[in-house]
Amino acid sequence: MKHKSTKYYKARANRLFSLFIRQRDADGNGYCRCCTCSKLKHWRYIDCGHFISRQHEGTRYNEKNSNAQCKECNNKNWNQGEQFLHGQYINNRYGLGTAEKLSILSKMECKRGWYDFKLIGDEFLEKLKQNNYLIR
Repeated sequence: MKHKSTKYYKARANRLFSLFIRQRDADGNGYCRCCTCSKLKHWRYIDCGHFISRQHEGTRYNEKNSNAQCKECNNKNWNQGEQFLHGQYINNRYGLGTAEKLSILSKMECKRGWYDFKLIGDEFLEKLKQNNYLIR
């Protein structure tokens, strides 16, 4: 059986990870607070913001590196993702020094192939199901 492309599995992993993070951070009514400006928005209208850019594979799918973030704060052209404020949020949520540990982790080499992305997507699909989150 021929597997699908690496591009397909990476896009699937990205989509499922984003769904998981945004729904993880939502309250019982589906609303999230932006991790950098505290605006309240429904999870469908908020981004999965990354403290360390997604270009760094070592932290791309790290749950502590990603939090609900409004589109305005996450837009790199406007606010560069509000990285400083995002780092403060991470340290407040997960403990002092967590942002620095993520920064160090992001510098480690990490190469992934199609099967790695398939497993990552499968992991977050299972987490979505376990938490009774919406999968779309």
